[in-house]
Amino acid sequence: MNKNSDLHKLIFPLDPHDWHGIGSETVWVRSLGGNRYQLENTPFFATGVANGDELLATREKGRLVFDKIVKASGHSTYRIMVEESTQPQDFAKYWAKLEKLGCTCEDIDADPPLFSVDIPATTDIHSAYAILEEGEGLGIWAFEEGHCGHQV
Repeated sequence: MNKNSDLHKLIFPLDPHDWHGIGSETVWVRSLGGNRYQLENTPFFATGVANGDELLATREKGRLVFDKIVKASGHSTYRIMVEESTQPQDFAKYWAKLEKLGCTCEDIDADPPLFSVDIPATTDIHSAYAILEEGEGLGIWAFEEGHCGHQV
C-alpha cells in the first residue's frame, strides 16, 4: 500500500499466450470500502476495463485480484504502439491533438514504445477515434481498442 494514500495494487490475470506474452498486469486502485475499488490508472494489456471503473476484487495469497466490474466509468481505453520510423516530433504533433481533447496517456519502456490512452467520458469518442485513425494512416502509430466505454 502507498504510505501517502489509500492506493493499492490490483492484479488482472491475463492470457500469457496473447500478443503481449505476460500472465498478469498490475494497476493502481483506490479502496471504496469492502471489496470495492476504483481503477486509478489506464491499463496497458487488460481489456474490457477503463480508468475510473468501479471493480470488485478478491484476496488471493495476500494480493488483490480482479473479479468483475461493478460500475463502468464511461471512459475508453486504447493502446498506441509507436512505429519504429516515427520521429519524436511527429508523434508529439499527433498526440497533442488527442491531449487537446482531454485524453491522457501512460507509457512503458518497450520497443517499440507503447502507450495506454484514457479517453474521458466527456470527450467526443468519434473525434478521438478519428485522430487515432489519422495517426495510424500516416504511419505514426498503430492502435487498438482495449475497451470502449462511450455510448456510440
